[in-house]
Formats: sequence, C-alpha cells, structure tokens
Amino acid sequence: MKSFRWLAMLALTLLIASLVSAAPLQAAEASVILPASITGPSACPPPSANDKLPLLNPAAQQASTINCGSCSVTVCQGAAYNSICQGGTQIKHCIAAYGNNCNDGTWQCQCWSGPLP
Repeated sequence: MKSFRWLAMLALTLLIASLVSAAPLQAAEASVILPASITGPSACPPPSANDKLPLLNPAAQQASTINCGSCSVTVCQGAAYNSICQGGTQIKHCIAAYGNNCNDGTWQCQCWSGPLP
C-alpha cells in the first residue's frame, strides 16, 4: 500500500512538471516612457579625480576618529571607538554592541568581547 502512495505521488509530480513545461510564459508587451526628470542630465555633481571613498582612502580613515559618548559605560566614556577597555585573559573593546546612540548622536559604547547580540 505504501508503494502505491509513493507511485501516485511520483506520477502527480511528473504530471505537474509536464504541465508547467508545456505552457510557455508570455511576456507582456508594454512600453515604458520615462519622464524627462529621469532621462535628463544628472543633478549630481561631476565626479572629481580626488574623490575617494573613506574606506579606500587610509588618510581619511585616520583623520576621522569616532569616540564613545557620555552615556556609555564609565570605562568607555570619551574613549576612541574599539579601544581596549579591559585586559587580562579576555580582552574587551569599547563598541556599540546594541547600536544605540546617546542624545548628542555619539555611540553608546559597552565594554564588550565576543560575538555581537
């Protein structure tokens, strides 16, 4: 009896597959006319040869330091982001583990080690 159910399921699967492959998909023919605001000249300034992303520009990375805010844990208040806040057998860093900000827009850092929540 079990083999009959298995055979029926196989036949049903093959039937569905043949029906799907037999019916060709018809693409809807529609022409889209874009407004002039999209096809016109760009409102963005022209790219400059000196423009680089901060990620690709080490000088920009070193110039911009992120500090932890005043609402951080005591050890991390005003410390540079990702600085070591506790040594020993397990080193911890000042990071915004929960992604919260202080009222002044700076990061609310925790003295954290291990995977993020």
